[in-house]
Amino acid sequence: MPERHEKLSQALGLITALSATRAGLTIAQMQADLGCGRRTVERLLAAIRQACAEVEEVPTDLPEKRWRLRSNRLAATVRMTPEEIAEIEAAARRLVDEALPARAATLRSAANKLRASMDEAARRRAEPDVEALLAAEGLAARPGPRVVVRPGVIETLRHALLATRLIRLRYLNAGGAAREHLLEPYGLLYGARPYLLAAVPGKPDVAVWRLDRVGAVTETEEGFVPREGFDIATLMKDSFGVWREPPMDVVLRFVAAAVPEALTWRFHGSQQAEPQPDGTLILRFSAGGVEEMAAHLAQWGEQVEVLSPFVLRCRMARMGEALLKGHATRIDSAPVRS
Repeated sequence: MPERHEKLSQALGLITALSATRAGLTIAQMQADLGCGRRTVERLLAAIRQACAEVEEVPTDLPEKRWRLRSNRLAATVRMTPEEIAEIEAAARRLVDEALPARAATLRSAANKLRASMDEAARRRAEPDVEALLAAEGLAARPGPRVVVRPGVIETLRHALLATRLIRLRYLNAGGAAREHLLEPYGLLYGARPYLLAAVPGKPDVAVWRLDRVGAVTETEEGFVPREGFDIATLMKDSFGVWREPPMDVVLRFVAAAVPEALTWRFHGSQQAEPQPDGTLILRFSAGGVEEMAAHLAQWGEQVEVLSPFVLRCRMARMGEALLKGHATRIDSAPVRS
């Protein structure tokens, strides 16, 4: 980013942050928010005073001075509720919990801008309610991988996606060996792990790249023409989860006791539920991704039976055999919990 644009971006960010706070910000807090030194913050404050003449010192008994922008020209156009702000803050917390701090920072920036759009009286009324809502609503711990995406990776990929430019990706395989790839980026997928959908120029299909294995990514100056049908919705419509395989006709049978729960699940966008006279449920859909299907269906235990395809039924059977082999030593004497 050119230096003049970076300074403008910092100034606008500081104006938003100062407008979004009632208690004011210290110089140290502004430094942390902007990622710059004290002298840069002081120069920005001086420029904002000259342009806005509205920066004021907040009265406080604390040793560090605090500053805010009291007047807000955005306040007349937008009215935000505490519930709306708290929802954004909660979503940001979830992203931090899922090791996606860059996306969390984007949401928190949005929350700050929304606060900045409120007049001081409305902000003063809303802040206690926002804090109360956040204190009353927690995040359930979810088992899954704790992935670490290197700083700047998602931001670079987003920019390349919008600019339709080729990227150079340094990718680590499962053994840790690195290799560089020139790729056409087509989309980002977020789930238990974040992934990039990208194609090697000249190759007929996209591949799935784990973002936690990206050692570095660089946006090139070379653009590319997106291929027809290479959008996220089209590329993933036949997939179960993130795995892209030729779609198969999947038929599942749920026992009667599991039907109410199964009817609340969205296994795939193409699914069709067929209640049976005996109280069971037949569920049909077309998708690829045997490994992910098997891993999910294993959670249903005896409540589901794979009727087809045969390859998925066999994969489930092998998973059962492996579990039995590893846990059958004391199966006859183990207590049964109801």
